[in-house]
Amino acid sequence: MDNLRYIFDSVSEKAIFYQSGDFLFPIGGNKAAYWIDGEYVFPVGAPEIAFWVMGNELFRHLGNGELTREPVYYIGD
Repeated sequence: MDNLRYIFDSVSEKAIFYQSGDFLFPIGGNKAAYWIDGEYVFPVGAPEIAFWVMGNELFRHLGNGELTREPVYYIGD
């Protein structure tokens, strides 16, 4: 079984997702919402980038290579 990692909201510091393997699941859910490929996070079933992972922080991808200035989520244990 995979070790779980939790993804927290940067403002509220509440757990929003958990990661199992290459997938992110909403807390309390069992259907993957996103999948991870290296430094990129994609919505399940969609080809566009949703987030960019830099270290333990996730920045929302705004399109055209632009990111939010502040991370929207962070990875914790």
